[in-house]
Amino acid sequence: MSDAPQDPSGPAGSGPGPMLGRHVDRSEYGTLDLFEVPAPVRVTFRTDELEALCPAIDGIQPDIYSAEISYTARTHAFESKSLKLWLVTFRDRRIFAEHLVIEIHDVLAAHSPAVGDVSVRLTQNVRGGIETVVEHPVA
Repeated sequence: MSDAPQDPSGPAGSGPGPMLGRHVDRSEYGTLDLFEVPAPVRVTFRTDELEALCPAIDGIQPDIYSAEISYTARTHAFESKSLKLWLVTFRDRRIFAEHLVIEIHDVLAAHSPAVGDVSVRLTQNVRGGIETVVEHPVA
């Protein structure tokens, strides 16, 4: 699975095209689609469906998160279906929340200058009576 984004406005033959409106093969999960915006807009995605595997536990112990991802779409925006399918790829990864928040941020922020001012906030479901909230970048 590639973390490289798929920009549908990119060169011909750069991929199967935008995910929106078509069946997406599991092998395409991890690809991010972008589309042009006529003017800069602030975008916020919220989901309760982000999962990863706890790296401190043997076996299958999912960490379940609420995620809020915000950014400024300067010239392009992330297509939400591709973003959701990219986030699904973390389900099989063993990763701490503190690493996950940075990885999500860095992959999205790498699309600068098309997007900017990326911020990510993850709230892990309560475990052991403790709620964990991680944010990147730190103000």
